Amino acid sequence: MNKPGVRKPTRAALSALIARSRFTAQYGFRVTAVADDACTIAMPFQQAYQRPGGTVNGPAYMAAADCAMWIAIKRHIGMEHDAVTSEMNTAFLNAARRETVYCTARILKLGKRIIYGTARCHDRKGRIFTHHTITYARLRK
Repeated sequence: MNKPGVRKPTRAALSALIARSRFTAQYGFRVTAVADDACTIAMPFQQAYQRPGGTVNGPAYMAAADCAMWIAIKRHIGMEHDAVTSEMNTAFLNAARRETVYCTARILKLGKRIIYGTARCHDRKGRIFTHHTITYARLRK
C-alpha cells in the first residue's frame, strides 16, 4: 500500500507526533501498536470523558478514531505529507466505563486524493464499543 520510496514512520516517531500535536494533547493518546495493516492507540480514562451514568462520551470515541486513522495514514504516506478528515460515521455499540479505550484503525483504500478506512474502539480484550468509517482528503503541498 505504501508508495515506493516512502519511509514508514516508526512507533516512536508516531508517538512523538501525537505528543507534540496540540489537537490531541487533551486526550493523552498513546500509540500501542503499529503495523502495515493497522495502528492502535490507547485513550486512558479521564473524568472529563464521563457522561451521566458513568459511560465514556461519544466525542471521546470519535477523537480516538480520528487520531488512530491519522496515525495509520501517516504510517503509509510518510511524516512529510498530511491528510485531513472529510467524513466520519460512527456506530455506538457498547459502553466503556471508567477504563482505557483502545482504538484500532485500518486503511481500506489509499487513493491519490481520498483515503478511506475503518476504526473500532474496544477494550483490552477486544470487546467493541464503537465502529467508525472514516474518509480523509490528502493535502497538497
